[in-house]
Amino acid sequence: MSDRLGASPGLLSLLPAPPGQRRLALGVACLLLAVFLATLPFARIGWFHLPAFVLTQKTLMLVSDLITSALLFGQYSIGRLHAFNILAGGYLFTALIAVPHTLTFPEVLSQTGLLGAGPQTAAYLYIAAHAALPLTIIAAALQRKHADTASDPTDGVIGSIAGMVLAIIVAVTATTLLVTRGHQWLPPLIDNGYYTREARIAVGALLALPLAALLLLARTARPLSTLDLWLIVTMLAWLCTIALGAFISRGRYDIGWYVGSFFDFLTSIFVLLILISQIILLYERQASAAAASQRLRERRINEMEAVLIHLSRVSELGQNVSSLIHEVNQPLTAISNYLAAAMQFLAASNTVRLKSVLQQSAEQAARATEIIRHLRDFIAGHDSEKRADDIPEMLRNAVSLALLGIDPPIPAIEMRLSSVAPSAFFDRVQIEQVVFNLVRNAIEAMGDSERRVLTITTRLTADNMVEISVADTGPGLSPAIRAQLFEPFVTTKAGGLGVGLSICRVIVEAHGGRLYAEDNPKGGTVFRFALPPSAR
Repeated sequence: MSDRLGASPGLLSLLPAPPGQRRLALGVACLLLAVFLATLPFARIGWFHLPAFVLTQKTLMLVSDLITSALLFGQYSIGRLHAFNILAGGYLFTALIAVPHTLTFPEVLSQTGLLGAGPQTAAYLYIAAHAALPLTIIAAALQRKHADTASDPTDGVIGSIAGMVLAIIVAVTATTLLVTRGHQWLPPLIDNGYYTREARIAVGALLALPLAALLLLARTARPLSTLDLWLIVTMLAWLCTIALGAFISRGRYDIGWYVGSFFDFLTSIFVLLILISQIILLYERQASAAAASQRLRERRINEMEAVLIHLSRVSELGQNVSSLIHEVNQPLTAISNYLAAAMQFLAASNTVRLKSVLQQSAEQAARATEIIRHLRDFIAGHDSEKRADDIPEMLRNAVSLALLGIDPPIPAIEMRLSSVAPSAFFDRVQIEQVVFNLVRNAIEAMGDSERRVLTITTRLTADNMVEISVADTGPGLSPAIRAQLFEPFVTTKAGGLGVGLSICRVIVEAHGGRLYAEDNPKGGTVFRFALPPSAR
């Protein structure tokens, strides 16, 4: 199967066996051989006569082999490698043949066995059960020699599985009918509970099958896949099972027979356990990949939010760039005029007037510098970080920035700032952007209102948060707009992008607060958000 790795990259059972698996398989094989050799001196000693042991052992084998068969059929449906279909059929035969074997075993469910069984029926069913799996492993190993034709078409997988299941059911039924209805024509393998010479010959021939399967796997599977490795261990256990249970021991219920039956059970769980472990490993890898993908998505979302926040600042100011240029140009023009007057006063040696105009020039230069600094900090914002900061100063700066370029008449600004909430813990540039957006929106909302009052209020809430509210006296919000107010790209402005309030919400929530709107009792809308106190 490892030869088809390129065709089935999702099947862990086809990957080359890692060193840890090799060491584990070697340890299990050594343990099997050690138990086998330790049992040899006692193999012919009779032990407890316990027919119920057969029922327990066969039931466990039925369940484990059925599950193994189902998992192998699943591997076949994924990888479409016909070798998996063959292996699944072998395990299905081993599972189903356990049913008539148990029913026909003397003294288990009846004294002579059910289904019209004779004294030789269970022995021949044992031979059939232990011949099927090695034969299917040999067939699957030989299938690798035809790697170019080993992959079945996708649309034929269900049909192939159904065909294999039907063939196995027919084979089990035919075998059972043959050894029950025709047992009188079969050479005796059991005589008074002991194995006959014919049984030794039949079992000796049977031992050749797992030996051949083991050697074929070891020789043709390069490199050894995980599945190949554990099939080899299974065939080694199969050899020990047959040798102890039906060749070395004298008959049923000897110590060798019991140990061989226990080995029989072990052969049914090796491949099952490795398939289950690989399913768990796949789930683990999928969970790790999903977690890594989630972290990557969150990181990219955070990066995109940061970019959007930055672009929003640039967009808000860019839409009013001509007004802002005019605002900065005013102090520059005044400086130019004052300097021209200063030259005249200097020529006239009027030092008193010269000192006055130079002082006024310096004031206008400071004003222009302050405007430019605010714009630069507001647009860049990358050096800002959360820290305890003064709320009144932040609000005044944000309002001043928002009023730049606003055509008169400018609305009345009322600031009602609580003395018990003078500071908070926030990112100054980002919260200035929130207030900037809310003030700009409020001013635009009051454009056609007779009463134009903008009220900014701070207070300390019951849960010790500093709440900031921006209220206008505009027309208010319609129910349709209110329902999707903070959704991206929703706007009532003709040239707006509809990202301002959405970004404000992201900023406020990143500070542990919530941005929401409600009706202003005096008409208009109130936007409220809260910030953590500076003591936190």
